[in-house]
Amino acid sequence: MKRTVGTYLAAFRRGITYDIRRNVYLWFGFLWGLPVPIVSIALDLSLSPAPGRTALQAVTEHPIHFFFLAHPILFALVFGAMGAIRYALEEKNAQLIQSLTELATTDALTGLNNRRYVLEELNKALQRARRTDQRFALVLFDLDGFKAINDNRGHAAGDVILKKAADALHSVIREGDVLGRYGGDEFLLITYGDLGSTQALATRAEEAVRKDTGLGVSAGIARYPEEGSSGESLIEQADSRLAVIKEKRYAEKGSSRRTMVPPNSALAGE
Repeated sequence: MKRTVGTYLAAFRRGITYDIRRNVYLWFGFLWGLPVPIVSIALDLSLSPAPGRTALQAVTEHPIHFFFLAHPILFALVFGAMGAIRYALEEKNAQLIQSLTELATTDALTGLNNRRYVLEELNKALQRARRTDQRFALVLFDLDGFKAINDNRGHAAGDVILKKAADALHSVIREGDVLGRYGGDEFLLITYGDLGSTQALATRAEEAVRKDTGLGVSAGIARYPEEGSSGESLIEQADSRLAVIKEKRYAEKGSSRRTMVPPNSALAGE
């Protein structure tokens, strides 16, 4: 009760300074109660036998008018309390909706957008590009040697590496880009700009990841519309190029090749 009273009293204080829309209940209550003292004093004066009697005289002679004069404030407090409770509930609902939205679109481990969200953004980018002829690129990142981290140091150490890699990738993306965790140690980026700027971004991303994690990162790039006109074809192209790059890197290092993911596996369901 004390909290509720404090809430609508705070609303009343705000109402007399700013934010009229937010405190419309309070002002509605005040205006609703305003006719009560006006009508009571007017009736008193009209029924008075003494000519020239003033409203002040009516109030002082009949203290009951003080009760009627308090009606605008009382109505304002009652309606203000209703409004304060309503807006408090709306704020809690908005916070709940925001929390649920974040849970539905955010990867719990890395804090990046999750696979579902980034694929939805890819569809939006395609629709926008078809209307405006805007070009964009899809970049599929994959950490080099991540499987060895999980195998030799455990999944907890792997999770730490993934978080650091996600932060490093996020630090180099540009405004308007969309980055998300695609699955496992793969990250998907939707970026705008020409091929040169996209390749430079991939280079910066590898430098940032290597600095923070000690691991390299391979990147497969596919551009719309030159290399695909749908989300599936772009992902398949990016995945194919990523596989070729990783094969080449393993061959250069002379290490044992890991089993590569088939090019169309990126299209598998979550």
